[in-house]
Amino acid sequence: MDIKIQVSKDNSSKLMLELSIPWSIDNILNLVSRAYLSSLNYLPDHMNTRIPNLSPNLPHITFMVWNVQGTGSKNKISAIKEVVKTYKPTVLALVETHMGGEHAIKLGNILGYDGHARVNTVGFSGGIWVYWKNEIVSVTPITEHAQYLTFEVASNGELPWIFSAVYASPDPSNRIELWAELENFARVNNQPWLIAGDFNETRSLSERRGGDQNMARRCERFNSWIEDCELIELAFTGPNHTWARGNFHGNTSKCPS
Repeated sequence: MDIKIQVSKDNSSKLMLELSIPWSIDNILNLVSRAYLSSLNYLPDHMNTRIPNLSPNLPHITFMVWNVQGTGSKNKISAIKEVVKTYKPTVLALVETHMGGEHAIKLGNILGYDGHARVNTVGFSGGIWVYWKNEIVSVTPITEHAQYLTFEVASNGELPWIFSAVYASPDPSNRIELWAELENFARVNNQPWLIAGDFNETRSLSERRGGDQNMARRCERFNSWIEDCELIELAFTGPNHTWARGNFHGNTSKCPS
């Protein structure tokens, strides 16, 4: 830290502080600022501005998490290839893959990723595959669980942070273990943490088509868990409801995130 003292002409002293912050800390502050601003439903005009890139010489890192609901068909593989080609995610997490083993490795080679970790399916249920590009980002697996994968992520030797890809079990009793493990991790983790995926829960009944008192209580418990973990929900763009079941031609249920 550099400290400068400036003395005015009327002999009143003014203290001026100049802080020299390493890029790694500066970047963390920028990420926190982005998360906070994106959580607000409304921003005043003077705040609704794009946060500048504080380190333009570093590669741009993008993450994509997608509940693909199966990866076995040629059409689904073609769709994944097209999305990756369009958005070029540095780290790609596919959840509910319905498959595992050699198929996961083969898909990574097709998509052009040289880093890979996975949680295999139980039968044909679940599955989490995470891919990344080693030339851009360093990803080190920390925790492997049937419902999530947690990694330490770093770029160009900068201060690392944490990423968790989640596919919560559709069985509410199995999710209790997931919430407990992630909450325990939140208590001891002192690094920035991005957690994304399919939680198989929603924060309010408005995110579902229908619902009852039991569902309302589940929403309350999910919101309490988010608060206990001190998580900030990021804003999103696009339709509120992103998938449909059956023959209904509208959007019937929001994909939890």
